[in-house]
Amino acid sequence: MTPKHKTAREEKIAFALRLLDSDKAGEVVAAVQALKRLLQSLGTDFDGLASGFEKILSSNGGAITQAEMNKAISDAYAAGLQDAENKFHGADDFHSTDGKPTWQAVALFCQRNKHRLDPKHHDFIDKVASQTVYDREPTEKMHKYLKSLFYQLGGKIT
Repeated sequence: MTPKHKTAREEKIAFALRLLDSDKAGEVVAAVQALKRLLQSLGTDFDGLASGFEKILSSNGGAITQAEMNKAISDAYAAGLQDAENKFHGADDFHSTDGKPTWQAVALFCQRNKHRLDPKHHDFIDKVASQTVYDREPTEKMHKYLKSLFYQLGGKIT
């Protein structure tokens, strides 16, 4: 990625970092809080950002180019995103022996993330998730509705 092709994500992070150079303490504190919120919205944190920079700095003796800076930001974002997803589920939560997610895993994933959906779906999600305890298979109509909510939450079936 060349400097001419920055993503909006990279531009926002770079802008927030530049705000840290202010002479006014209040602006610096506001910049830190803004950067913290931005990183959180991208699925990472200061540790993820710092880890990306450490990788680059240790690989070339301390000098960093714009391309390496862009890569560090992308790597930090990817690592933070993976870390956030790992906190929500294990590596094989969504796969049965045929490679497709089990309905139980999908139901529990939806229940953990129901706050991201309209409240009108919450009762249904809780009902289906409670069926996982007794392994009561949902009806075909319930399966379709559950799968549509799973997709809305960003779930993927490979």
